[in-house]
Amino acid sequence: MTTLNVVLGVLFIIGALLFLVPGALATAGKLPGNNIIGLRLPEVRKNESTWVTAHRVVGPFALLAGVAMAIGAAFAFIAQGWVWIAPAAALIAAIAAFAVGGNYGTNAAKLADAALNQPDEPAEPEPAPEVNLDALRRAAGKADGEA
Repeated sequence: MTTLNVVLGVLFIIGALLFLVPGALATAGKLPGNNIIGLRLPEVRKNESTWVTAHRVVGPFALLAGVAMAIGAAFAFIAQGWVWIAPAAALIAAIAAFAVGGNYGTNAAKLADAALNQPDEPAEPEPAPEVNLDALRRAAGKADGEA
């Protein structure tokens, strides 16, 4: 094990913790509103329920990213030669998982905000047009060849 292995292994462990702890809090709906960790969208900041909803969507993806980083840490400590592909692949997987989670969280925040801004009373449906049944019967009779 070289110094590079130790340094990268420790960095991967720190990265794993930075994904796992907020990811677990977000998944549980316990991530407090803050300016440091979390989605930075105007829709998310408007309402606490939108914050919780959006971060419950992002949370599992952050956990997945943290697990990928932990796997990368395990390989970083023992990597030599071609085994360095494993920590690199784990890093790419973590970034991809977190990016996908951010995308889903953004969509969830926008949908939750739109649902909150929708009026509570349903819009009155337009009245259905009146149908003249006698005229309809006559037209059907003419189409069938009846007089």
